[in-house]
Amino acid sequence: MSDVSVWAYPWDLHDIGMDTALSQIGAQGANMVSLATSYHAGRFLQPGNPRRRVYFPQDGTVYYRVDQTRWTNREIRPLQADIVETEGDYLDAMIRQRDKGGAGVSCWTVCLHNTRLGLAHPEHVMRTAHGDPCAYALCPSSPAARDYVVGLCAEISERYRPDRIELESPDFMGFDHGFHHEKDGLGLLPEDKFLLGLCFCDHCKTRAKAAGVPADEAQIAVRTLLDDSFGRELPEPQFPDFPESGIQAFAGRPEVMAYHDWRTEPVASLIENIRAETHADTQVLLIDAVGTWWGGVDLDQIAPHIDGVLACVYFDPAEQIPAILGRMRQVLGPDKKLIAGFQLFHPEVADKTDLCARVRAASGLADGYNFYNLGLVPPARLEWMRAALNSAQLT
Repeated sequence: MSDVSVWAYPWDLHDIGMDTALSQIGAQGANMVSLATSYHAGRFLQPGNPRRRVYFPQDGTVYYRVDQTRWTNREIRPLQADIVETEGDYLDAMIRQRDKGGAGVSCWTVCLHNTRLGLAHPEHVMRTAHGDPCAYALCPSSPAARDYVVGLCAEISERYRPDRIELESPDFMGFDHGFHHEKDGLGLLPEDKFLLGLCFCDHCKTRAKAAGVPADEAQIAVRTLLDDSFGRELPEPQFPDFPESGIQAFAGRPEVMAYHDWRTEPVASLIENIRAETHADTQVLLIDAVGTWWGGVDLDQIAPHIDGVLACVYFDPAEQIPAILGRMRQVLGPDKKLIAGFQLFHPEVADKTDLCARVRAASGLADGYNFYNLGLVPPARLEWMRAALNSAQLT
């Protein structure tokens, strides 16, 4: 049977009851839980949680018992969430259950998206062409940030031995990922968001220059383009073909193109380091989606260093899914996993019939399926999973 997993938060397992939660999702065809192991802040409306209907999780923490001795000499260290002490180590509980024949365990691991750490370590966050820090995004070029992420995955895999680790945000986060009460009176165009998401921190510029990339020239060009945009009364595209034509829209700015092309190296090499330091018993999957080239993701470079991709087709209609997964399958080859990730949110997914069509579109290309998210949707909506799997004859 294919791996069928449900993304879940440890506080939901606690409030629903782990056995009850596993029974609920198992009845819908799931045989794995993708448990949040490192996560960011947010405001979560939780109709699937009987106790915490609205919840604000502790920012930038990890949900397992940290071995502090492993982190003694590291500049950036994980913070164990308070609820691990008060409510329990649900990663450990899930692993114990798995070892008795229960559901598989995947560690859903947020890597560089961490506002708490970004505010504590501003010298290791992404910076715009104007030098402004993006506190929510540690930079993949920073040696200390890389050491933190690699150490996190090594600790999780060595101590707990999950079936797999799902890497979220091991790349450049971009400007419009989301922070808190964002303000934009300009009316940002896609090209503006892209340019604001190019990082020019000292770590990036040093690494780029060492590779022969004109980082200073690229920074000046990007800063000038943004200043031109900021000076206009109303938004006006400077690159009308963007984003449809991709980076080629900037063909007249070769320094920007060169800098963009270089940005794939810190991301690919970070993932290579993660795989090298993660225990062999634990697979490493990259959480990917359409358009992640904005963040420096080049699957051709990354594919040799991962065990597969978890392709989030949250917003893609059924008719587009075969082409999206087909391109990823071509890069990955037949031996690496391709997991299709779907959400159960409405109105992004219209209804049960819509989800069924999307899962059918993925069948034959995907090796497994992930569904988002246990606590964030009504319990009745979990039944869409079973219907979708049945419609694709996957159960």
